[in-house]
Amino acid sequence: MGRGGVFVASLAAVLLLSGCTFWNGPKFEAATAVGDLPSRWTAGSGASGEAVTGWLDDFGSPALRSLVEEAVGRNYSLAAARSRVAEAQERARLAGADRLPAVDSSLSTSRSQNLRGSEFANTRANNFNFGLDLRWEIDLWGRLKNLRDAELDRVAAESALYEASRLSLAANVVKTALSIVESQQQIEISRRTLGSLRTNLKILDSRMEAGDLVERAALEISLSRADIARAERAILFSQRQLDGSRRSLETLLGRYPGGTIASIGGLPSLSREIPKGLPSELLLRRPDLLAAEARVDAAFKEVSASRKTLLPALSISGAIGTATTDEFGDIFDIQKMVWAVGQNLTRPLYQGGRLRANIRLDEAGRDGLIRDYAETALTAFREVETAIAAETFLKSEVSALSTAVTESRRAEELSLGEYEQGLVEIITLLESQRRAFESESVLLAAHYELLATRVDLYLALGGDFDHLPVDESPAPEAAAGVGE
Repeated sequence: MGRGGVFVASLAAVLLLSGCTFWNGPKFEAATAVGDLPSRWTAGSGASGEAVTGWLDDFGSPALRSLVEEAVGRNYSLAAARSRVAEAQERARLAGADRLPAVDSSLSTSRSQNLRGSEFANTRANNFNFGLDLRWEIDLWGRLKNLRDAELDRVAAESALYEASRLSLAANVVKTALSIVESQQQIEISRRTLGSLRTNLKILDSRMEAGDLVERAALEISLSRADIARAERAILFSQRQLDGSRRSLETLLGRYPGGTIASIGGLPSLSREIPKGLPSELLLRRPDLLAAEARVDAAFKEVSASRKTLLPALSISGAIGTATTDEFGDIFDIQKMVWAVGQNLTRPLYQGGRLRANIRLDEAGRDGLIRDYAETALTAFREVETAIAAETFLKSEVSALSTAVTESRRAEELSLGEYEQGLVEIITLLESQRRAFESESVLLAAHYELLATRVDLYLALGGDFDHLPVDESPAPEAAAGVGE
């Protein structure tokens, strides 16, 4: 029997003794991790309207789009997320390199001289050594491939997290820009109210000077001054909110937070409704859900790799080189080169339970990631359902508040006319002005909440309403930019 036959026979014997078969494990099915899911969202099922083509277009504001584009290009946290994608790609390349042969070269020189007693001999020797060493683990069971594929899944996870970061950044930019507008308009409402209150106070002061019902006028003046103080406080509060929002937006844009950024103008109006019967499949493109699924896939592959450590491992080693005491150039003389090739087949017998403990450790990590995926999916469904329902409630709230503002303004005008005619007390006028101010302020806040809720809905869906996920992704290696 030749050397090849001996090797094959030895391999067969080891496999028979092992009594093991390799296992690649089941593929993770995302739907089974969560349970029964609805095919369509249950909240707001009666909504209707045009389909949308892009969520930023829904606000009809070029200024908002410009801010988002600037943030995507300059935000430091997003740049860090891009770096993590590149880091994951390099880890995948490292894992792929383990499947390939490793070749090292060495070159050494030395000079020696014999020493006899206390006298030096004239015999000197030069030694030159050159060699190439080869090491290669043959991936019999696909263990190294499992590890490489697990890293590719992590590349996919980091890429999805980058997309999640980009979507979250865009949403934060839009909501912060809208909050700046809201704060500015709240200040305008408060200043307009403050002007009316100061006018009332002047009238009361003139009544005091005229001696008209001094005691009642004094009470009315105190009430008017209290309302003025509340209006001034409302202005200061909105100014503080405005300053914080400006600095937050500047930070998101990668600028110095000097609090000087200009406003986008006024609050936009939603140009489109939520489409009727919005399919829940839209959630399949949500980046954080894709990242969670990719992490689970990586965990399955790592469990498979851990189990394969119980199987025999085959490695090949080889070397070729020369050693000479002649001229340096002789180390490249092919006539003097010596080569050697060997195979090494090993199977673990006893390691104190270390290998099986690693298997259980990876299995526990995998099971935890599956539970995390299920929690992420349920959270995503909750966020979408909540946003859809909240928009329905907010639209009704805005409608009711609009009516309240109209009636409050009318009541304010009527009470002012009646007060000037002496038909009502100043308390009635102050109360009507307070209600008008509060109605306008609350309506403005509700309008902002309606817009912010639509942003939250796009964030929860992972994009706009129209684009269902299509599986046209390239192979994992191509998507990650990682070859063999």
